[in-house]
Amino acid sequence: MSEPSRQLSDPGELVAAYLDHYREEILRALEEFPDPEVSRVPTGWTPLALLKHLAYMERRWFVWGFAGEPVEEPAGDRDAEGRLIASESFDEIKKFYLAQCERSRQIAAQGRMSDVGSRIGWFAPPKEPPTLAWIMFHVLEEYMRHAGHLDIARELAEG
Repeated sequence: MSEPSRQLSDPGELVAAYLDHYREEILRALEEFPDPEVSRVPTGWTPLALLKHLAYMERRWFVWGFAGEPVEEPAGDRDAEGRLIASESFDEIKKFYLAQCERSRQIAAQGRMSDVGSRIGWFAPPKEPPTLAWIMFHVLEEYMRHAGHLDIARELAEG
């Protein structure tokens, strides 16, 4: 996907378009990545685990945080050091990721940017839930950061 249209002027549409852009950029980078299940960095994270992290991040912010729907393991299954375990295949994680992205789109489309997240899920009292606009912008920021991580990891993988 190319960059969102420069003619978009509605902030909600613009953030949603950039979220989709980065969702696709992450997948494109991973599909071109040599051995996405192999770590190239000292912390041990793998590009495949990053995709799984992003799927759980989508679910945590939109499903649990904003919509307030119950979610088992909001951060995913972790090892003793707190790293996300990615034992599934790329295709399995990609399918899970795409399903979470679609669910996030549905939730965002049903709300207004000024709507406040649920007080049932992640933001149970005494926490103050953020607006949908804040959540969407935060998720976009996380995608941009992780896209940069993937660029560096790919440079390391390619030598």
